[in-house]
Amino acid sequence: MKELAFIFVLAAAFAATATASAIAFDDIQHGVEIYNSGVENAPGVVKTLLGDEKVQVEIARADGTVLLAGLQTVNAVVVKTVEGRIDDPTIVVVAAEDAVVGVLQSDDPAAAFQEAAAQGEISVRGTTFTARLKVSAALASTPALRFFAGLLGK
Repeated sequence: MKELAFIFVLAAAFAATATASAIAFDDIQHGVEIYNSGVENAPGVVKTLLGDEKVQVEIARADGTVLLAGLQTVNAVVVKTVEGRIDDPTIVVVAAEDAVVGVLQSDDPAAAFQEAAAQGEISVRGTTFTARLKVSAALASTPALRFFAGLLGK
């Protein structure tokens, strides 16, 4: 069974404080702090797969607006967050806000993610050949899942 995509959980971790209201860019920035504080303990697969990437996050909110945020990683550490679009993203995460909240609040984030992905409420795609390979590997990474679930307190 495929596991929760580490990239989506990264995006969800960034939004972890927003489960009671609309997800905002400040929530993304707070999530970056949470992620960066734990990245030194990340398994090698996380550091390899998320080493140097530009991630575009697009979350469709319930009110009809879309939260756009860009993240740039260097050696798996988020070094830059951008409100809006990031230039030349290598990975794009698109999700419905209620799907993000559902994953965050679930007792089984992996199953919640899989269900939301199957329903088209969440997608994670690489924009380059290498990024597509990384995303595929991440979808099957149990160590990555455990690391990110730990960041979410699961």
